[in-house]
Amino acid sequence: MKKIHGEWEITVIRQILIRSTAGVFNEEGTRAVFEETQMKAPIAAPWVGLTNAENWEMSGATSLQLFPGMREWAFAHHCVALAIVVPSELKKKIHQHQTGDFGHDRVNYFSNLEQACEWLTAKGFPIREEEYPHRDFIRRTKAP
Repeated sequence: MKKIHGEWEITVIRQILIRSTAGVFNEEGTRAVFEETQMKAPIAAPWVGLTNAENWEMSGATSLQLFPGMREWAFAHHCVALAIVVPSELKKKIHQHQTGDFGHDRVNYFSNLEQACEWLTAKGFPIREEEYPHRDFIRRTKAP
């Protein structure tokens, strides 16, 4: 078994699965995040996902190509929308290109957490930026 690369935290608040990622992910790390996501996702009722990838450094193509399958799983299990925070325009373009086109009404990218929270709130899943539970993780994993 290969070593998992990448770090993450996953928390559910109401019907919002909040995931924060950091570092460079390999295929094993990506699969491990998806397994935990499937275990924690509140699939009994409609839900949304909020991913803060501001400290995500990158992933190999094989990792990114796993995303469409995970998104298909989420949408097949009552997920309404996914908000992804990627401040870097270059990383956002790479992520969007490699992870499939699901339309901006279902998967949308944002430069900051506040914009993502506003979008999810407008979709009927209210969340305030102040509720974001992974601030210590983001501080700890920020590149120097």
